[in-house]
Amino acid sequence: MHGHPFSPAWCRVSASWLLPGILLGSLLSLLLSLLLSTVLAWCAAQRRYRRREGNARAAALLQALPAAVIGTDRHGVVRYLNARAASLGGLPSGQGVGASVAQLLPLFHDGAPIDMACQVRDCVTQQALLDVSRGAVLLRQSDGARVDVQYSCAPLAHGDGAVLLLHDVSARRHAEQQLEFIAHHDGLTGLPNRLHFQIRCEHAIAYARRHRSLLAVLFVDIDRFKPINDSLGHDVGDAVLAQFAQRVQQCVRKVDTVARQGGDEFIILLTELHAAQDAERVAGKIIAAIAAPFVVKEYSLSVAASVGIALYPDDDDDVPALIEKADLAMYAAKRRAPGTLLRYAPRMQVQSCSRAILETALRHALERNEFMLHYQPRINLQTRTMTGVKALLRWKHPEQGLMMPLDFLPVLEESTLILPVGAWVLATAVEQARCWLQEGHCLTVSVSLSARQFYQRDIARNVGAALAAAGVPGHCIELDIAAGILIDRNYNCEQILQQFRQLGMTICISDFGTGEASLKLLRRFPADAVRIEKCFVDELGRDSEDGASMARAIVAMARTLGLRTIASGVENAAQLALLSDMGCDEAFGYLLGRAMTPADIAPLPGNAISAGAN
Repeated sequence: MHGHPFSPAWCRVSASWLLPGILLGSLLSLLLSLLLSTVLAWCAAQRRYRRREGNARAAALLQALPAAVIGTDRHGVVRYLNARAASLGGLPSGQGVGASVAQLLPLFHDGAPIDMACQVRDCVTQQALLDVSRGAVLLRQSDGARVDVQYSCAPLAHGDGAVLLLHDVSARRHAEQQLEFIAHHDGLTGLPNRLHFQIRCEHAIAYARRHRSLLAVLFVDIDRFKPINDSLGHDVGDAVLAQFAQRVQQCVRKVDTVARQGGDEFIILLTELHAAQDAERVAGKIIAAIAAPFVVKEYSLSVAASVGIALYPDDDDDVPALIEKADLAMYAAKRRAPGTLLRYAPRMQVQSCSRAILETALRHALERNEFMLHYQPRINLQTRTMTGVKALLRWKHPEQGLMMPLDFLPVLEESTLILPVGAWVLATAVEQARCWLQEGHCLTVSVSLSARQFYQRDIARNVGAALAAAGVPGHCIELDIAAGILIDRNYNCEQILQQFRQLGMTICISDFGTGEASLKLLRRFPADAVRIEKCFVDELGRDSEDGASMARAIVAMARTLGLRTIASGVENAAQLALLSDMGCDEAFGYLLGRAMTPADIAPLPGNAISAGAN
């Protein structure tokens, strides 16, 4: 029994070990419980930390977003908003929570007010995204500012509310509007451009067709503008164009449209007219307004406006056709006289077609060497010997034969072709003078300069280069310049003439007495001779004394100023005798010698020429 497990001795021994074991188990259980609670507390703390970190990151992200963010409940009451949303609504940071989103954001779309709370409710109910990309405007209550916005509304899960995202797109809208303006307006004058004009014209024609009313298209061109641009520079030319646009706008109503066609051309749309005379009255106002000098920097510039008029529905019912016919009428007005107006007439279409064909042929004429110079002898009336020649342009047309200047020179002068053709004339005349010099004949060759040539920048330098290239002294060339060119105050004509004189060339003023030129002009400008025009010479020997009186006055005036006189177009002996008696120095005309080729001129120098020689 001693060793039995239930013997009293064994029980006493076991009991002595049982109490410490129980105590140890309790201690372990307590330690485990403490450890578990510590771990659970640590995990909870970590979860709270991560939640706070997540909330902080979310809050930071919400504030950093480049958009206004607003969270609402399902009824559109604001729960939270970032700083951009508060700023967009004109509120201090932190305010706005608890207010209705409709009160916070007074939005309009295409001019109509938007109920944002209603849109939020619809978004939550339908669980659908709402996106408004264009046309939304926020009128900020704090300062009344107009802000262009783009916004979207997205529902939260379980219908708890919605999130609004708004972008301020005012800068982008402004850039778009600028691009739209640039696409439809002229950058220099700010006027509508050709494209915008055509759109307005189409709308106006549609309105006129419905109401059976009248409208007009006016085509306006600035006369004498190119010489301003060429001689004074594009800055001065641009200033003239800007002032021109302002003056034209002051002559029309707000319902009318003034547009820049391009260059120095403008087009005008006049709507709701009662009669054709209404358009003519407006054109007259424009011409009068342009007549006053344009003051740019130190220059006082004079220009004129030629105006062509086409009417709907009388002349056409198509926009391009109306513009074209107004353009034709403008060119017809310009040919008649600068600063005039004309209404379109069907005959202008035929004239324009003929002119276009002629201009095309003239362009090819220079390339194909179809131009040639003939020379008409100029005679000293005292010695009856030839002192020089007048260079005259001829066109050897491949089909029509030899054409005279009257048949094509107006087209040359109206286009830019006069510049290359004029340069060719000058170079050819200088080369011919060189040939005669080499043959021992010192002849003065008279060459006419057109207005476009004279106003060309560096014209004196170009002429000097032609003389230098041919090795011809300046005194062998005489420049024939119309008085009408010199009276234009837009250019420093005196300085240009002085430059010609420094090259050794002589200056003859032509067309004196036929326009506005006066004795003051002869005294002011450095000239060597004055030409008596054919219209005055034709009157010599007739019953009328007007022509003879004018010729005598020019001779006397020139003699007083120390200038030579040259009579043109002498056709009979009576005219020649009267001119000699008056004291005229030189003359040319069919009586004294027809225009001829250089080969026919060669034998004449040094020989006396009798009246009537041909």
